[in-house]
Amino acid sequence: MFKTLACTIALVFALATPAPARRLDAPTVVIVVRHAEKAAVEGSDPPLSEAGQKRAQRLADLGEQAGVQVAYTTQFKRTRDTAQPLVDRLKIPAHAVELGRDNLAAHPAALAREITTRHRGRTVLVVGHSNTAPRVAAALSGKTLPDLDDATEFDALFVVIIPDSGPARLVRAKY
Repeated sequence: MFKTLACTIALVFALATPAPARRLDAPTVVIVVRHAEKAAVEGSDPPLSEAGQKRAQRLADLGEQAGVQVAYTTQFKRTRDTAQPLVDRLKIPAHAVELGRDNLAAHPAALAREITTRHRGRTVLVVGHSNTAPRVAAALSGKTLPDLDDATEFDALFVVIIPDSGPARLVRAKY
């Protein structure tokens, strides 16, 4: 399955890159995932489970192949721990964006604005939650996406390709 995903991602990046004759700027590519599986422990900020740690390593492999240059997470341990293997491997900056009840509705659009202005032409990883990951992908792509199933969907992956001009493209896959 990982080979299939790697091939899909490679194809997406090939399609996202404009032909050399008309290349002005590279597209902005944003990989959006939900945090990996969390441990079944008490508290509001659980760490990743063993399965989650393995998924975070797969994400690091995928992010390395994609050439991720910067990562965004929330302040919660499960999102930071999902991005950490990639951040450590590539020695890229990681930004933890505070997520709370008061900014939940505004969070996706604000993060999309920050990415498209501060990281134009770069490849960015965003690690969110079952309700924020699809909303960030939607804010970046202009598509409507449902929330992920909170109990089961830890493998959803959204790739948003934002060209210099024209509409953004969205690819949904699993990793």
